[in-house]
Amino acid sequence: MTHEDKQSMTLIVEGKYRITSKIGEGSFGKIFSGVNTNNNDHIAIKIEKSSESSLLKNEAKLYKLLEDCIGIPKLRSFGQEGIFNYMVIDLLGDSLEGLRQKCNGSFSLKTVIGIGLQMLRRLEAIHNLGIIHRDIKPDNFLIDPKTNLVYLIDFGLARRYVDKHNKHFKQDSGRKLTGTARYASLNVHQGITPSRRDDLESVGYMLLYLLNGKLPWQSIKSSDKEERYRLIGERKLNSKMWDCFEGSPDELIMYLNYCRRLEFDEDPDYEYLRNILVNLYKLHGYTVDQDYDWVN
Repeated sequence: MTHEDKQSMTLIVEGKYRITSKIGEGSFGKIFSGVNTNNNDHIAIKIEKSSESSLLKNEAKLYKLLEDCIGIPKLRSFGQEGIFNYMVIDLLGDSLEGLRQKCNGSFSLKTVIGIGLQMLRRLEAIHNLGIIHRDIKPDNFLIDPKTNLVYLIDFGLARRYVDKHNKHFKQDSGRKLTGTARYASLNVHQGITPSRRDDLESVGYMLLYLLNGKLPWQSIKSSDKEERYRLIGERKLNSKMWDCFEGSPDELIMYLNYCRRLEFDEDPDYEYLRNILVNLYKLHGYTVDQDYDWVN
């Protein structure tokens, strides 16, 4: 444990939120589980070193904006304690990545479709409020163990894609890769400003990953990070890439192809994408229920 972690562990925020253990790190800052000593509620506390440009403050503002959305953790508090900024939100269960590992490395098609439908609802909700996430990956989706509701977390890299007049930002190029290369869209690899289409494309890669337990470009190695990103982008662009998903449903490839055809500022047809997954559900005769792989 680092000296900074040890300092964090001694914090009692607002005289009632006591940190109990470290549970991870986000796109920035460290995340701890904790307890509200007034009522014994379990909570999550994200902490960063105080600075003039607080990334955590921006994230807290986004959580506040999204407070009425289903499947987004509720912001309980934000402030400063000593040398740290802190943000208190709901504590949830395992991430999809953690659950994938517990389920022998992959999920059944039925579970993947159910997850996908929930993800699309989360993204449509935040997009409708002018926000893009920009770091869609299995680690950023957590499950409420009581309800199996899928929650979208970690808005550290999230941004508004419209201005105060609700006008879409202009497309730019020459940008460094934002988010996680494994799930990044083709356009993000090519240095183009992320927009709604890129969140949705990342979901497509995620679904294939959760179904197959791996993606074709996971084995790409390079000591130079930028070179590795470039090689991953080339692999995604390769027309033969789809051969690597032989055995996966054509509908998931159809989903990705739709996302790739979207224009930078085009309104995605979320209903069309949902129907792709719903039709796949019907094709296999699955029952719509909460019987996910991890439940068993």
